Amino acid sequence: MVSLPPMNPNSGSHVAPAATQTSTSNGPKGSDNERPEAVRYMLTCWVVMIAGELLHQILTVISTVLDPAALKESARAAAKARGEDLTDAMMSLGLIGSVVFMALLQLAVIALFAVALHALAKQRKWAPNARRLLQIFAIFFALRALTLFVSQPASSSIPVAFYAFDGIIQIMLAVAGVLGVFYASQKESVAYAQAAAPPEGRSHDRPGGANPPGGS
Repeated sequence: MVSLPPMNPNSGSHVAPAATQTSTSNGPKGSDNERPEAVRYMLTCWVVMIAGELLHQILTVISTVLDPAALKESARAAAKARGEDLTDAMMSLGLIGSVVFMALLQLAVIALFAVALHALAKQRKWAPNARRLLQIFAIFFALRALTLFVSQPASSSIPVAFYAFDGIIQIMLAVAGVLGVFYASQKESVAYAQAAAPPEGRSHDRPGGANPPGGS
């Protein structure tokens, strides 16, 4: 009977099972292939929410430029309270400054949302806080959308179709935000957000709402 020589563990034909598992699991951190289904839906919904909010703010600036009557009235009331008299040039300059400031402020808020979503998608250290931030504003957008059913157009000089389109955008982004909150509350999404967080940042929000042994 011919005996075979022992297998050399260092040979190229012998690959340890652990090495195979390591090579298949060392993908990019936070890649789509590694994300659970709930996490993918959560991120997609909040991308739609942020994009919709950006479009809504653009429409708000456009409507203000088309009909600045509300800003003019506010400027006149403020000047009258201070006992000042505004000229047309000062009024126009003040309106331009107000519109630019409002646009920059809204862009800064939307940029914060985008940074928070990126941190959550890439599992940064502050991903749990980013998840909570997006949840809070998603609920705010949902409450804002509810007020559309009892509000009236602010100006009669702007077509109703413009307000209708803006209202549809607000409702769509609110629905996407609420769906994002639902998927973010799943235990897979909670664990995904807390994966890179320091230990002290994981005690307040546990997957499935479980408390540690001996805790309250």
